[in-house]
Amino acid sequence: MTSVFEYKEVVGISTESIEAAIKQALDAVSAGYSIGWFEVLSFRGRLVDATTTEYQVTVKVGCKSK
Repeated sequence: MTSVFEYKEVVGISTESIEAAIKQALDAVSAGYSIGWFEVLSFRGRLVDATTTEYQVTVKVGCKSK
C-alpha cells in the first residue's frame, strides 16, 4: 500500500512553554488534516515584558487529507 503525505509548516506560539507551542501548532493542523508525524525545525523566544516570555516554534507536519 502506498501513502502520500503533504507538508504543512506552521508556527505555534505560547507563553507557557515550548511544548505548549508545539501543541498549539499541531492542534491547528489536526483541525483539517490527519497528522502522521511532525518535526520541530526551529524554536525561539521573545520577551514580551519583564515577566512574560513568548515561545515560538516552527513545526513541519506530515499529514493526509481527511
